[in-house]
Amino acid sequence: MIKISILLAVVSILSGCISKREISFQKQAQIPATAKINIVTPSDGIYMDEDYPKSGTVVARKLVAALLPYFPNTSNVSVKNDSEFSIAPQILHWEDRATEWSGKPDKVKVSLPLYKSGNLIGSATVSAKSSWWTLGGDHPEDFLDLPFEVYASNLAAKPKQVRLVKVN
Repeated sequence: MIKISILLAVVSILSGCISKREISFQKQAQIPATAKINIVTPSDGIYMDEDYPKSGTVVARKLVAALLPYFPNTSNVSVKNDSEFSIAPQILHWEDRATEWSGKPDKVKVSLPLYKSGNLIGSATVSAKSSWWTLGGDHPEDFLDLPFEVYASNLAAKPKQVRLVKVN
């Protein structure tokens, strides 16, 4: 009986550690593997009075890392230009909380508009949040890797079968 109680306690604690990640495609697009893609560094995230320095750089770096396996000609730029393909991420929500103390989850939401020669051809939104309970150390950027990887695989027309994809 004690073993069952301990097992149930461990399962309930671990289930609280699960974060929620989702990507929704408002307008899907595929691009050739040989395409040169410029990722524009977004402005840093802000939540209420809190600025999150370097969060824009982190988003751009993680997006480049997700795209490189599919599109080797991907690079990061500081200003949007009229290159053939560009993605201009926008941080819509960035909330880094002390979840382990407050019970308030970390949250992130990033818009990913895709442009071809200046015209919008695709759009997706990535959103994620930590659970209400965590052992600590999580940050909003920790939840972006998998959704960005799913986004990149969809652009390459090699979609990953992951349950976080939601097509509108």
